[in-house]
Amino acid sequence: MTEFEGFEAYTREYDPEARARALQSLLIEEGLLSTDTVDEVIATYEEEIGPLTGARVVARAWTDESFRERLLADGTAALEAMDVDVDTETMEVEFVANDEDTHNLVVCTLCSCYPWAVLGLPPTWYKTPEYRSRAVRDPRGLLREEFELDLAGDVEIQVFDSTSELRYAVLPQRPPGTGDHSEAELVELVSRDSMIGVDRLAGGTAAADGGRAAERDRLADLERDRPAFEAPWQARAFALAVALTEDTPWERFQRRLVSEVDDDSTAPDPDPEAAYYRGWLRALERFVIEGELLDGAAVADRVAEFQAGDRTAHEFVDGDPHGHADGHGHDHAH
Repeated sequence: MTEFEGFEAYTREYDPEARARALQSLLIEEGLLSTDTVDEVIATYEEEIGPLTGARVVARAWTDESFRERLLADGTAALEAMDVDVDTETMEVEFVANDEDTHNLVVCTLCSCYPWAVLGLPPTWYKTPEYRSRAVRDPRGLLREEFELDLAGDVEIQVFDSTSELRYAVLPQRPPGTGDHSEAELVELVSRDSMIGVDRLAGGTAAADGGRAAERDRLADLERDRPAFEAPWQARAFALAVALTEDTPWERFQRRLVSEVDDDSTAPDPDPEAAYYRGWLRALERFVIEGELLDGAAVADRVAEFQAGDRTAHEFVDGDPHGHADGHGHDHAH
C-alpha cells in the first residue's frame, strides 16, 4: 500500500476544487471513469433520489396492510417491489415502526451511513458529531432541545445505528384524521425528518417554543429547497467515490471516511457541510492513492496545474487530454 507522502501539507496548500478536478481528470485519463458516469451520479442523487421516494413507501404501508408487513419483515425486498433501486450487494434497508408506546430514531455513529435510495442525501445536521453522539447518549434531550419534539415520559425511545451494510429508516405512525385520504394525499404528509425519527407525525407533542415554530418551519423550507451540494467540488468528490466503489466493497472507502470524519470532528467548523465533504475528499484521495489507482506524485502535479489555472474543467466536456486554460473559465462538470 502506498502512503501519500506529505498529505497534510498538500491538503493545506491546495483548495478542494483543484484537488477534486485533478482526481476526476486523472481517473478519466486512466480509463477508470467517464465524465458521463460522474455527471449521472450527481444528477441521480440531486434530482431523482430523495425523500419523496421514502414518502411513497410510507404512504403505501399506511394504506396496504400486506405491504406494511412485508416492509417490516424485509425492507429491501419491499422496496424492490416498488421499483426502488437499492444496491443489495452493498447494503440492506430495514424499516422500524413507531407506535403509541415507541419512538424510533436513526443515527450513524461511524460517519453518515444513510438509506440514500429511500431518503436521498443526508441533511447537514445528520452528519455532525453532535448529532451522532447525542442521539445515543441523550436521545430524549436531543429531540426536545434540537428538534422541538417533546415526547411523553412513558414513550420508549429506541435508537438504531446504521452501518455500511444495514441502513435503517423509520415508518412513522399515520396521522389521526387521515382515514379518508388517498395514498397520493398521504405522501404529502410524510416528512424526511419523520423517516429519520426527529419528527413524529402522530402521538408527539411539540414543545412550547415561545413562537419559534414559524421560524423553524421557515428554516426547514430552506433546508429542503437548497441544492444537495453547496459547491461543485463537493458534488464532484461525492460522485467520484460513488462511481469508483460501484464494483468495489464500500467498506474500503468507508474506513477512510470514518477516519477522516473523526479526525476533523474535534475542531468546530461554522460550516459542517463543507467540513463533512472535506473529510470525504480526503478519504477519496487516500482511497485512490493508497489503493494504487493513481500515483500520488501525479495527483499533486495535476492539482498544482488546476490551482495555477494551467488546466480548467473544460477538458471534462471536450475530452481534451491536455485541458489547457482557454479563457472560458466555466466549470461545466458539476
